[in-house]
Amino acid sequence: MTRLLSVHSVDDPALREAASILAAGGLVAFPTETVYGLGADGLNPEAVARIYAAKGRPATNPVILHVDSIASARALVSQWPDTAQLLTERFWPGPLTLILPASEQVPAIVRAGGPTVALRCPAHRVAQALIKAVGRPLAAPSANRSQHLSPTLAEHVASSLGEAVDLILDGGPTEAGLESTILDLSVARPRILRPGPVAPAELAALLGALDLWEGAVRPGESQTAPGMAERHYAPRARLELVAPGSGLAPGSGRVAYVAFGHLPVLPDSIRGILLPLDAEAVGTRLFALLHELDDAGFERVVMERPPAGEAWMAVRDRLRRASAKEPT
Repeated sequence: MTRLLSVHSVDDPALREAASILAAGGLVAFPTETVYGLGADGLNPEAVARIYAAKGRPATNPVILHVDSIASARALVSQWPDTAQLLTERFWPGPLTLILPASEQVPAIVRAGGPTVALRCPAHRVAQALIKAVGRPLAAPSANRSQHLSPTLAEHVASSLGEAVDLILDGGPTEAGLESTILDLSVARPRILRPGPVAPAELAALLGALDLWEGAVRPGESQTAPGMAERHYAPRARLELVAPGSGLAPGSGRVAYVAFGHLPVLPDSIRGILLPLDAEAVGTRLFALLHELDDAGFERVVMERPPAGEAWMAVRDRLRRASAKEPT
């Protein structure tokens, strides 16, 4: 069984062991402020290939390189525009990933063969300490099987990946609960490729006008960044989105009904769950709730569509992709 070690401080011996595993080409799952990441030496193509194998991740889906400083990020790109400096000084360390033209030292497998690289400086103290201990950028997508629920607890990682990971660092529950905002700076006008904890209004306050990509990449098509696939973040249970107050369509099996702000009257056989009208609180809790319902054996999760508005953009994005039908 894969070992799971609790990390109590940045001087914890578990971090030194994790750094040794990573330096030797191994895989270590570790906490960030968003979700748990599956880490490997980001400049070692063979180590990064182990990430793809462990997750069952398509080769068309690039991975984010996690760095410990702006200076480390600048060494991985061929161009560093003024906008990148402005954004990183404001939002790093934090849940913002930038897409920039890659330097020659970034392996093709990290970029999924494309010309750009995704970079983030995480705010979590364990992630920061681990990157510093290794002394190299860490490739680290979410630590779960591809297309499935992202992990917000170390136990989620163990359940999803099992023996595929060499070590899991347990830093407790993640803070944000949703993956980072991804902003593409490789195009003429910056565009958000994945909404996340850093809101569009916060970015626009620094940059002015920007675009929002709301499409879906089909299987086999190349992605500029993670999180662009048509189906992603899916629980084992069938997730159905319905209009608020519309109730349940006929069906069988164990069913949970999730509402926002007001829970309608439900049959005794249906488990009702009420979530607050607070987008940040729901984002923090969303994946953990879906994990709990999976673990409890629910076969259907019927969830009301979240409210409109920018604050709910990241939650709507995750639920739209999680409820998408599997490609045929």
